[in-house]
Amino acid sequence: METVQVIEGKRIKQYREKKGWSLRKLAGKAGISPSMLSQIESAKVDPSLSTLRKIAICLEVPLFFLVLDYSAPAHKKVKVNESRLAVFPNDGLIYQIIHSDQEKKMGIHIGVLEKGGATSADLLPHDGEECLIVLEGSMQVVYENETIDLAAGESLYFDSSVPHKLQNIQDEPCRFYLIISPPKF
Repeated sequence: METVQVIEGKRIKQYREKKGWSLRKLAGKAGISPSMLSQIESAKVDPSLSTLRKIAICLEVPLFFLVLDYSAPAHKKVKVNESRLAVFPNDGLIYQIIHSDQEKKMGIHIGVLEKGGATSADLLPHDGEECLIVLEGSMQVVYENETIDLAAGESLYFDSSVPHKLQNIQDEPCRFYLIISPPKF
């Protein structure tokens, strides 16, 4: 299984320049300092998943497009044990990317939330819908003003335009399927 560098800083820079934006403009929109954005673009620091998500939202691209290069054919067979991993060590989160292409209608990932791991510090919305299926362990989904506990064998389908986050407050890692439509967050 290929582990990828979490952030392709040059990809962020390419999307920023494609929009004709300065470092200062994107940094301001994303709520980070220009020097932090410069360090991210030059791969000197790994941002949190929350920061990366804010950058992706500003650039109007799926988060994983800042991490991996996607150019998938109309149909694609993938051996799960050979799929790519996106590791977010600062967030205690790993995504095994099974299928995800901006031109398609859904993305499929296997996620692992380590003890104390979360998809973001804050509740964040994004367009679309998600379906979670917990395979091992348990997690909490904080969905606006509600906290939903999910254990192995349970699933949750929800509107992801409502602010939310996934978190693991247990001692054991939580492994889950994430099906997301459209494939960006």
